[in-house]
Amino acid sequence: MSGKGNDLTLQPSRRAADPPSPQALRQAIRLFIENAYGQLPPSHALKFVPADGDFDVTEWLMSDRVERTPPGVPFQKVKSFALRIGSASYRHMKLRVSRPGNRPIFIFTVDSHDAFLEADPGSPDYEGLKELKSLNAATVSKITSAWDAAGLSTERSFLRNEIRIAKASGTPEAT
Repeated sequence: MSGKGNDLTLQPSRRAADPPSPQALRQAIRLFIENAYGQLPPSHALKFVPADGDFDVTEWLMSDRVERTPPGVPFQKVKSFALRIGSASYRHMKLRVSRPGNRPIFIFTVDSHDAFLEADPGSPDYEGLKELKSLNAATVSKITSAWDAAGLSTERSFLRNEIRIAKASGTPEAT
């Protein structure tokens, strides 16, 4: 997939996933920053925006600015690339470029990176954490909606396509 829209019609394939196009990656990062920070993003977030023009996305994703899962493996074996861009309310929010399963595509997702945080009801941190998670969820929704409106490949568009394929093939789980 070249990353030029969200036509995710997939055929069974053993080929390696193509990275998103330079334009799609740059647009995903810009929309993330715009929706996470508003009009005045901090310089640490802007450092993630690739310069205008063409560049080698594989090389860029394998650079030190990007976290990889699993770490230390070649591009073809990386399941997810993460940019810790942050947001106005939470500095640990990440943009992820991930392979769904063993599919030969990449999709953009937002990792609020707050699921592991817990506070007992009634504790001094409970209300603040509840508010933070609510703000994070709203930011994730805003970013994902912007990506969908721009025609970028997201988890949402991937799942919609999977449902469409299952319905077309008559798979009972899709009905």
